[in-house]
Amino acid sequence: MASYLGPIKTAVFIFPFLAALLSLPFAVLQYRRYGSVLWSRTIVLFSFVFYMLCAYFLIILPLPSIHAVAALQTPRYNIVPFTFVREFVKYSGFELGNYHTWIQTLKQPSFLQPAFNLMLTVPFGFYMRYYFRRPWWQAVLLTFGLSLFYELTQLSGLYFIYPRPYRLFDVDDLLINTTGGLIGFWLTPLIAVAFPSRAKMDERSYARADRVGPLRRLVAWVIDYVIIAGLFGVLISIVLQLTVFKSLADNWFITSLLPMVCVLYLVPLGLHGQTWGKKLLRIRIVAVDGQPLTWWRLALR
Repeated sequence: MASYLGPIKTAVFIFPFLAALLSLPFAVLQYRRYGSVLWSRTIVLFSFVFYMLCAYFLIILPLPSIHAVAALQTPRYNIVPFTFVREFVKYSGFELGNYHTWIQTLKQPSFLQPAFNLMLTVPFGFYMRYYFRRPWWQAVLLTFGLSLFYELTQLSGLYFIYPRPYRLFDVDDLLINTTGGLIGFWLTPLIAVAFPSRAKMDERSYARADRVGPLRRLVAWVIDYVIIAGLFGVLISIVLQLTVFKSLADNWFITSLLPMVCVLYLVPLGLHGQTWGKKLLRIRIVAVDGQPLTWWRLALR
């Protein structure tokens, strides 16, 4: 069990940083597609990201040393289907007529490994049906593709970082993982009662599309001032460094204030009230009294 808890703890540690990195593109996509960001949708989608992160770490962690992997003599792959069944019969000690063996069987690696591979993709099948609304055959194909990605990751020695695989490429894992995704798809009606309805989330999102709240303004401002104006300032500094005006490269007015004026004043003046960030989020600056946006109104703002 400790071998499973370790990767999950790593995912718990890394997830906040990954979530912070994904927050801006997530907000942009939500505003462009639905016109608003719902906390319920955010929780659902980021829970899917957390699940995918946990699943990935479970198939690659813990990472051994390169020297230890180079010295391995274990098989690199198994392409014989249903080997796990033969190993279960041979090593588990399970006897159908002897209930004393049942509990002990649950602790055997020959049972735990296939059970883990089955449970690994059950949530994936659930998300495919519940949120992404895929039919069963697409859920099966996508689960198989996910499992194949995991197996090729192992077969390649973590994308050739290691000289050989440190975990077995197993055709049985493809079969079991795909079955797990299908089980998750079938169980969706039972599990989905604990989640908000996708249809209701969409309905609420579209109903709020015309509202321009502080979060939407903040996202546009971050895109304009932090990203675009920041990159513009860096570009100006680099260009100045390569010319005879090198001494101006550290001038705050040129590298900071000028980009801000261009992005937050000249651009909306030319684009009729839209900066690049506002255009991306489908909002614009308008006069409260309905009058056209003039240069002095924009300057005053």
